[in-house]
Amino acid sequence: MELHKESVACKFSELKTSDIDEVLELYNYYIENTTYTFHVRPLTHEEMRGIVLFDDGRYKTFLIYDEDQFCGYCILSRYSHREAYDITAEITIYLKPEYTKRGVGGQAIKFLEDYANKKGINVLLAVVSEENKASMRLFRKNGYKKCAHFKKVGKKFNRLLDVIIFQKDINC
Repeated sequence: MELHKESVACKFSELKTSDIDEVLELYNYYIENTTYTFHVRPLTHEEMRGIVLFDDGRYKTFLIYDEDQFCGYCILSRYSHREAYDITAEITIYLKPEYTKRGVGGQAIKFLEDYANKKGINVLLAVVSEENKASMRLFRKNGYKKCAHFKKVGKKFNRLLDVIIFQKDINC
């Protein structure tokens, strides 16, 4: 029987360069232990910097805190560099394992949706490994609909993996 986890009231702050190592440690955990990301080897500080810092001010990475405790991060990133896609962005969330199933993911989605809306973004996409059942439930629960299913497009831990894309129109 799973113990009920207490809900968390999240605070969000924009990632600074000095925060990259904390985000890197969490992301490398997911690289080494899950199929939730398709990186297969731990990243360096510079590689992580390229993932979480953006030249375009519409896209940002935010740290998520429970009081003063880091519990994860979320990203609003460019979907494509082609100009016609400027109304679409990708949403990404990584939480420390002890902060899952505590309402943090839903709060992060709402925060990113509000931020994206202010930046003139109409559509959000979430790219999820089919093995990440918790993320699929989270996005469905928050109004995202499955719009694509790519079969056997990644290989990690000697397994072929599917990717599912969820979509939500937030400002149409």
